[in-house]
Amino acid sequence: MATTTADNKGSNKDDSYQHYSAMQSQASKELNKQILRAFLHDPKHKSFKGHCGERFSVKRDENASELVKEFEIDDIPFFSVFQEKHVEEAHEIAMQMSRRPIEQVVDAFSYLRTCYPGSPYIEHLSRVTFMEHPKTRDCLLPPPEQTMPYAYFREGRMMWGLTKKGEDAMVVMGTNKKHHRKMNILPTNAKFDKERRLAWWREDLGLLNHYYNWHLSYPYPPNPPRDRQGELFAYMHEQMLARYDFERLSRGLARVQAYGPGYGWDKPLREGFNPKMKFCSSRPANMNLTSAENYTFAKCSPDELEKFKERVQFAIARGFLYDKNEVKVKMTMNNLGNTILANEGSVNRTLYGNIHNHGHLMIANATDPCGMYNIRPGPMHWDQSAPRDPVFYRWHKFIDNLFEEHRKNLEPHTVKELEFPGVEIEHLNVKLEPEDYHKKKVDKPLDPKNNFYTYRETKKYQVYNTNNDQEPIKVKNASMDHIPYSFNMKVKNKNRGDAMICFRVFLVPQTDEPLDDWRTMFIELDKFVENFKGNETREIERSDKDSSVISSRRVRFEDIRDGKTDRSYQNNCGCGWPLNLLIPRGTKQGMRGTIFVLASDWMQDGENPQEHLYGSWSYCGQKGSKSKYPDMRPMGYPFDKPIVDKRSKPMRDLDTLVDFVPNSCMTDVRITYLGPWDEEERKEKRDEKKERREDQQKKN
Repeated sequence: MATTTADNKGSNKDDSYQHYSAMQSQASKELNKQILRAFLHDPKHKSFKGHCGERFSVKRDENASELVKEFEIDDIPFFSVFQEKHVEEAHEIAMQMSRRPIEQVVDAFSYLRTCYPGSPYIEHLSRVTFMEHPKTRDCLLPPPEQTMPYAYFREGRMMWGLTKKGEDAMVVMGTNKKHHRKMNILPTNAKFDKERRLAWWREDLGLLNHYYNWHLSYPYPPNPPRDRQGELFAYMHEQMLARYDFERLSRGLARVQAYGPGYGWDKPLREGFNPKMKFCSSRPANMNLTSAENYTFAKCSPDELEKFKERVQFAIARGFLYDKNEVKVKMTMNNLGNTILANEGSVNRTLYGNIHNHGHLMIANATDPCGMYNIRPGPMHWDQSAPRDPVFYRWHKFIDNLFEEHRKNLEPHTVKELEFPGVEIEHLNVKLEPEDYHKKKVDKPLDPKNNFYTYRETKKYQVYNTNNDQEPIKVKNASMDHIPYSFNMKVKNKNRGDAMICFRVFLVPQTDEPLDDWRTMFIELDKFVENFKGNETREIERSDKDSSVISSRRVRFEDIRDGKTDRSYQNNCGCGWPLNLLIPRGTKQGMRGTIFVLASDWMQDGENPQEHLYGSWSYCGQKGSKSKYPDMRPMGYPFDKPIVDKRSKPMRDLDTLVDFVPNSCMTDVRITYLGPWDEEERKEKRDEKKERREDQQKKN
């Protein structure tokens, strides 16, 4: 009887907890909805639309929000997260606003967003404020491509959406009707520009979203750096480069060549770029950076940046940096990353400069270095648009070369370091998920074992703030995706004791080159932990949707508005690689690659082995400015530095590595591109070809 009473008490307690959780969940949803108003235009306010390079004062607006008047918040023209003063001003105001009642904060941003439509500063300030405000830290924010669409969609796509809505796109966007038909339908006007082959990848909304939110999660001064921020800065960009190189190889292009001080910095930049957006300007091909002049935004010249680079290289060669007191500080990936990034963790900003950010600003403002003609900067100026520009990857290849110089100075990994005694991976396979939707659109049978299949499709997105109202428009955008898959592994724990095993999964293109030359081509697909009992043999299955590199479920504006969010959205900071780009495009014939898995001891590797891991923790860490990066191993392990065999000779290839390390496994795979799937996409391709033929006939 006593047991029954205790059970009843426990049941009542559980019911009360569930009721409290439901109330909390409902309150959270209502707060999420309330915040949405801060991301929409309010027609009752005046718009300062059309200003360029000029600051307006809210003091002259009688209807201005009280909070805006108190803090004297104006727009910052050409705001950039790569400009220290801009970020410091945003941080100072965000900290003050985060101490005010949330209703006042929402009112202030509703007013500011209407007064300054399409302002990168207001977008940044609002998101930082809500991330810092104690009531909204765990709230869901709408994706930036829905609230600031002009920074994410090409102008022609926006015009199509406005026309479908019934708006006069020419009036709204100030575009000449003469150029309406051809404007911005293709990625670039240069039909024979080889970089155009990868425009779809660089313009992927998930990729742009990830890069934007990474910079929000890992801020610039005056915030102190997060745990291992410098190392993660190096690793995340290295992974972007590896994935971009993989795509380049699939399209018959060479790997990215570095561009920066000592890497063609004093020669013409051969890549021109036309983003075809009102948000940023274009750059002609074969343009020189003006070497002697100080750039307005960077407050530095290309010649000075080269001197800072040489000082960093000298420090790498000697194995230490000098701080402000001329005390030697050991060279580590984290110290080097913070110094190149020039955040508050930089060992000495006076001596080593601000290489990364100033490079962005110089390239972005090459067409108007001193701001004499008030020309809008190029895509490299903004974190929303920087990955669109091919030179972004060349610049970051230069940055990665600095990190690689340091990596090669480190003691290489030995076979013994990689071993996990008693643990073996007997086999590894990739299989397609039992989905049947692809059967309706593919006219050939698909091999479900050790094959990846990708395809291209056009999606429609609802976006807001396209005009001074709250009505959305629909915009089309094409993207790559893959047929869902899962890993299947048979793992044996021969040890008597229980084990927590971390599986590190990589994909690499097949090659005949030595392993060390190909080391930076390994892209991380997943990293996860499984518990094994002593003497247990078990098969593991892991879905692509559970990957540690992808963003948790993407929230949409409509989901928040309609209260359709649930626990699957929690801890969603927006940072994370897009699921649709997890697997490279491949080729129509089938591009050959290799999956490699290494099992390691998580009890030794984990910062807190019992911690629950969620979201894109491989590329973004855990949510929260005070959180520790979960994996104590070097990021990218075991390919973070060279690997040697038992004779201390460089490891020749993956086959040899797997022979030496029983807790590793590899399998060859093929990546096949199936082409466009939907009829609308095929029709668009046919129309493009027809238009090109007509143009050619007119010229002839």
